[in-house]
Amino acid sequence: MITIVARRYAKALVELAHEKNIVDKTRADLAAFAAAVDGQAAVQKLFASPAFTPDAKKVVIGELAAKLGLQQSTTRFLSHLAEAGRIRQFRDVQQGFEELLAERQNRARAKVTTAAALAPAELAGIKKKLETVTGKQVEIDAKVDPAVIGGARAQIGSVIYDGTIKNQLGKIREKLAK
Repeated sequence: MITIVARRYAKALVELAHEKNIVDKTRADLAAFAAAVDGQAAVQKLFASPAFTPDAKKVVIGELAAKLGLQQSTTRFLSHLAEAGRIRQFRDVQQGFEELLAERQNRARAKVTTAAALAPAELAGIKKKLETVTGKQVEIDAKVDPAVIGGARAQIGSVIYDGTIKNQLGKIREKLAK
Protein backbone atom coordinates (compact mmCIF):
# COMPACT_ATOMS: atom_id res chain seq x y z
CA MET A 1 0.00 0.00 0.00
CA ILE A 2 1.32 3.41 -0.94
CA THR A 3 1.54 5.93 1.86
CA ILE A 4 -0.10 9.33 1.62
CA VAL A 5 3.31 10.99 1.71
CA ALA A 6 4.66 8.84 -1.13
CA ARG A 7 1.54 9.59 -3.17
CA ARG A 8 2.07 13.34 -2.68
CA TYR A 9 5.67 13.11 -3.89
CA ALA A 10 4.54 10.98 -6.84
CA LYS A 11 1.84 13.50 -7.74
CA ALA A 12 4.37 16.33 -7.69
CA LEU A 13 6.70 14.37 -9.94
CA VAL A 14 3.91 13.51 -12.42
CA GLU A 15 2.92 17.17 -12.61
CA LEU A 16 6.54 18.26 -13.09
CA ALA A 17 7.12 15.65 -15.80
CA HIS A 18 3.96 16.69 -17.66
CA GLU A 19 4.78 20.37 -17.32
CA LYS A 20 8.26 19.85 -18.82
CA ASN A 21 7.03 17.22 -21.31
CA ILE A 22 9.50 14.62 -20.04
CA VAL A 23 7.13 11.90 -18.82
CA ASP A 24 8.71 8.98 -20.69
CA LYS A 25 12.25 9.98 -19.76
CA THR A 26 11.27 10.43 -16.10
CA ARG A 27 9.61 7.02 -16.09
CA ALA A 28 12.72 5.45 -17.62
CA ASP A 29 14.96 7.28 -15.11
CA LEU A 30 12.95 5.96 -12.15
CA ALA A 31 13.09 2.41 -13.51
CA ALA A 32 16.86 2.64 -14.09
CA PHE A 33 17.45 4.05 -10.61
CA ALA A 34 15.29 1.32 -9.03
CA ALA A 35 17.16 -1.40 -10.91
CA ALA A 36 20.52 0.06 -9.88
CA VAL A 37 19.53 0.26 -6.20
CA ASP A 38 18.02 -3.24 -6.28
CA GLY A 39 21.31 -4.59 -7.60
CA GLN A 40 23.39 -3.13 -4.76
CA ALA A 41 22.65 -4.27 -1.21
CA ALA A 42 25.07 -1.69 0.23
CA VAL A 43 23.15 1.17 -1.37
CA GLN A 44 19.85 -0.23 -0.07
CA LYS A 45 21.27 -0.34 3.46
CA LEU A 46 22.63 3.19 3.15
CA PHE A 47 19.26 4.56 2.05
CA ALA A 48 17.40 2.68 4.79
CA SER A 49 19.78 3.65 7.59
CA PRO A 50 19.21 6.79 9.67
CA ALA A 51 22.92 6.65 10.59
CA PHE A 52 23.85 8.13 7.22
CA THR A 53 23.20 11.83 6.73
CA PRO A 54 21.03 13.15 3.90
CA ASP A 55 24.18 14.67 2.40
CA ALA A 56 25.86 11.25 2.26
CA LYS A 57 22.77 9.83 0.58
CA LYS A 58 22.71 12.73 -1.90
CA VAL A 59 26.34 12.02 -2.84
CA VAL A 60 25.45 8.40 -3.64
CA ILE A 61 22.39 9.54 -5.60
CA GLY A 62 24.57 11.95 -7.57
CA GLU A 63 27.09 9.21 -8.41
CA LEU A 64 24.36 6.78 -9.44
CA ALA A 65 22.61 9.46 -11.50
CA ALA A 66 25.85 10.26 -13.34
CA LYS A 67 26.50 6.57 -14.10
CA LEU A 68 22.94 6.02 -15.27
CA GLY A 69 22.69 9.27 -17.23
CA LEU A 70 19.60 10.47 -15.39
CA GLN A 71 18.15 13.81 -16.36
CA GLN A 72 18.74 16.73 -14.01
CA SER A 73 15.13 17.03 -12.87
CA THR A 74 15.02 13.36 -11.78
CA THR A 75 18.34 13.72 -9.97
CA ARG A 76 17.08 16.82 -8.14
CA PHE A 77 13.87 15.01 -7.21
CA LEU A 78 15.79 12.03 -5.79
CA SER A 79 18.11 14.40 -3.90
CA HIS A 80 15.06 16.14 -2.47
CA LEU A 81 13.73 12.78 -1.27
CA ALA A 82 17.06 12.17 0.48
CA GLU A 83 17.06 15.66 2.00
CA ALA A 84 13.53 15.17 3.32
CA GLY A 85 14.44 11.76 4.77
CA ARG A 86 12.13 9.97 2.33
CA ILE A 87 14.57 8.18 0.01
CA ARG A 88 13.78 4.88 1.75
CA GLN A 89 10.22 5.31 0.42
CA PHE A 90 11.45 5.57 -3.16
CA ARG A 91 9.71 2.34 -4.25
CA ASP A 92 6.35 3.62 -2.97
CA VAL A 93 6.92 6.93 -4.75
CA GLN A 94 7.80 5.10 -7.96
CA GLN A 95 4.69 2.91 -7.69
CA GLY A 96 2.54 5.97 -7.01
CA PHE A 97 4.09 7.71 -10.01
CA GLU A 98 3.19 4.75 -12.25
CA GLU A 99 -0.37 4.59 -10.91
CA LEU A 100 -1.02 8.33 -11.23
CA LEU A 101 0.53 8.38 -14.68
CA ALA A 102 -1.62 5.45 -15.82
CA GLU A 103 -4.71 7.18 -14.44
CA ARG A 104 -3.81 10.39 -16.21
CA GLN A 105 -3.17 8.55 -19.49
CA ASN A 106 -6.35 6.44 -19.14
CA ARG A 107 -4.40 3.19 -18.84
CA ALA A 108 -4.94 0.24 -16.51
CA ARG A 109 -2.89 -2.84 -15.69
CA ALA A 110 -4.76 -6.14 -15.45
CA LYS A 111 -3.42 -9.25 -13.75
CA VAL A 112 -4.94 -12.18 -15.61
CA THR A 113 -4.61 -15.66 -14.12
CA THR A 114 -5.50 -18.82 -16.03
CA ALA A 115 -4.94 -22.56 -15.55
CA ALA A 116 -2.86 -22.83 -18.74
CA ALA A 117 -0.91 -20.39 -20.88
CA LEU A 118 -3.08 -18.46 -23.31
CA ALA A 119 -2.48 -18.02 -27.01
CA PRO A 120 -1.86 -14.44 -28.20
CA ALA A 121 -5.32 -14.36 -29.83
CA GLU A 122 -6.98 -15.37 -26.54
CA LEU A 123 -5.06 -12.68 -24.64
CA ALA A 124 -6.09 -10.13 -27.26
CA GLY A 125 -9.74 -11.12 -26.79
CA ILE A 126 -9.50 -10.76 -23.01
CA LYS A 127 -7.74 -7.43 -23.43
CA LYS A 128 -10.48 -6.15 -25.75
CA LYS A 129 -13.24 -7.18 -23.32
CA LEU A 130 -11.46 -5.57 -20.36
CA GLU A 131 -10.97 -2.37 -22.34
CA THR A 132 -14.69 -2.34 -23.14
CA VAL A 133 -15.63 -2.87 -19.48
CA THR A 134 -13.17 -0.32 -18.05
CA GLY A 135 -13.12 2.25 -20.84
CA LYS A 136 -9.32 2.32 -20.51
CA GLN A 137 -6.36 1.06 -22.46
CA VAL A 138 -5.43 -2.19 -20.68
CA GLU A 139 -1.99 -3.76 -20.31
CA ILE A 140 -2.10 -7.43 -19.33
CA ASP A 141 0.21 -9.30 -16.97
CA ALA A 142 -0.60 -12.95 -17.67
CA LYS A 143 0.06 -15.59 -15.03
CA VAL A 144 -0.52 -19.34 -15.01
CA ASP A 145 -1.91 -21.01 -11.87
CA PRO A 146 -3.18 -24.60 -12.24
CA ALA A 147 -5.19 -24.20 -9.01
CA VAL A 148 -7.83 -22.14 -10.86
CA ILE A 149 -8.72 -25.39 -12.73
CA GLY A 150 -10.16 -23.52 -15.73
CA GLY A 151 -11.52 -20.17 -16.83
CA ALA A 152 -9.83 -16.87 -16.04
CA ARG A 153 -9.47 -14.35 -13.24
CA ALA A 154 -8.69 -10.70 -14.00
CA GLN A 155 -7.79 -8.06 -11.44
CA ILE A 156 -7.60 -4.37 -12.23
CA GLY A 157 -6.71 -2.41 -9.12
CA SER A 158 -9.10 -3.61 -6.44
CA VAL A 159 -11.74 -4.87 -8.89
CA ILE A 160 -11.74 -8.62 -9.58
CA TYR A 161 -13.53 -10.37 -12.44
CA ASP A 162 -13.51 -14.05 -11.51
CA GLY A 163 -14.74 -16.57 -14.04
CA THR A 164 -12.65 -19.49 -12.80
CA ILE A 165 -13.99 -22.96 -12.23
CA LYS A 166 -12.46 -22.86 -8.75
CA ASN A 167 -14.61 -19.81 -7.93
CA GLN A 168 -17.74 -21.41 -9.38
CA LEU A 169 -17.16 -24.59 -7.37
CA GLY A 170 -16.76 -22.46 -4.24
CA LYS A 171 -20.12 -20.79 -4.89
CA ILE A 172 -21.80 -24.16 -5.40
CA ARG A 173 -20.22 -25.44 -2.20
CA GLU A 174 -21.61 -22.43 -0.30
CA LYS A 175 -25.12 -22.99 -1.68
CA LEU A 176 -25.04 -26.67 -0.77
CA ALA A 177 -23.84 -25.86 2.75
CA LYS A 178 -26.91 -23.64 3.39
